[in-house]
This record gives sequence, structure tokens and C-alpha cells, in this order.
Amino acid sequence: MSSSAHRQASTRSERGSEPIQCQRCREVCKGEVVRVQDTHFHVKCFTCTVCNCDLARSGFFQKKGEYICTADYQRLYGTRCDRCSNFITGEVVSALGRAYHPKCFVCSMCRYAVTRFTSQTCRMCFPIKR
Repeated sequence: MSSSAHRQASTRSERGSEPIQCQRCREVCKGEVVRVQDTHFHVKCFTCTVCNCDLARSGFFQKKGEYICTADYQRLYGTRCDRCSNFITGEVVSALGRAYHPKCFVCSMCRYAVTRFTSQTCRMCFPIKR
């Protein structure tokens, strides 16, 4: 989820003498260019496939060859927490076929965070007998 914008010293590709073309508009890249791996874009052409917002100075995701802003990626492909319904952007707790933020995965009886569980209750509320 990153990009690098830089001044293109040459309009020639590293592979040979053919000019570097913008992936979006197919025109020769000149001036400030965004490079994502081996793909180049004019800064003005590096926009979200869904909403057309500027991606050159913000985070983005790539899915199926499309470059998508964080908000649209979450809306289209994100995982929602089963408890609070917000998108999960960091660590995910998966349990009982559901996904949770770590802070949202709590005991269903006492509401304390569950680190080891049996049917969504903590060991204090439902001790495991050995």
C-alpha cells in the first residue's frame, strides 16, 4: 500500500530505448511520475478506479489490476467486525465463523476481553474442567 512520486530524469524505460508510458492514458511520462512496481503513471492519472480521487499522495490498495483508495476498498472488500460493524483494518480475531476487532471480542457474560475462549465466554465465567 504505497507509491513513490519522483522526477523522471529520463523518459526512457530501464528495459531499453522505448519511452515510459502512463498505464492509464498511454501517453509518454514526463515530469513528476508515480511508479508502482514496474508500472508508471502521470501524477494526475494515478486515481482511484472507483471514485477517481487522487492516489499519488495517499494510501491505496491494488486488487485485480485496479488501484483503489482505502475507503472504497473497505466498502467493497473490507471485513466488518461482528460486534461493532466497523471495518477491521488491523489485527483480526476470527472465532466461531465471525470476525472481530481484538477489543470487541469480549466475554458474552462479563464483557471482559476474551483471550482464550469456549463459546464466547471467558474462563472466569465458564471455567474449563480438566
